[in-house]
Amino acid sequence: MQILDLGCGNNKLDGSIGVDISRESKADVICDLNYYPFPFKDSSFDALVSKQVFEHLDDVEKLMLEIHRITKDKAKISVYVPHFSCFYSYADPSHKRAFSIFSFDKISQRCGFRIVSRKITFHRAIRRYMLGRIFNRFPITYERFWAFIFPAEHLIFELENTKK
Repeated sequence: MQILDLGCGNNKLDGSIGVDISRESKADVICDLNYYPFPFKDSSFDALVSKQVFEHLDDVEKLMLEIHRITKDKAKISVYVPHFSCFYSYADPSHKRAFSIFSFDKISQRCGFRIVSRKITFHRAIRRYMLGRIFNRFPITYERFWAFIFPAEHLIFELENTKK
């Protein structure tokens, strides 16, 4: 199984091919992910993981189209991004955007992906009170009324490539 770790930094997933912009990273391939095409053949990967990368890039839709190209049909795509209520989504000047639980709804369809699951993650103090479970059950209500009272940390999206 070929796995691509997009923006791996120094924490490359075991057994994966790592890609990062930094020469100091543990990446197998040094590549600026703002430029396309990536140096991979069509339908090369069975899975792709991207942790805290999308927020640094210029065009999420172009990125998704490129991920669609380099992954196989039914490939599993895991994307971790900061939630808009997270302090760190604004504290890092290299972040170009923050995300909502609904950020991938339209772009996934346009780019040939199906959303398998999505989850809002929280600091352990909020998880302790089971609020995370409640907020994930009612994400619209959470994001409209509670997000800045009980800020989230990240979003995790599980997508599937639908090439056929």
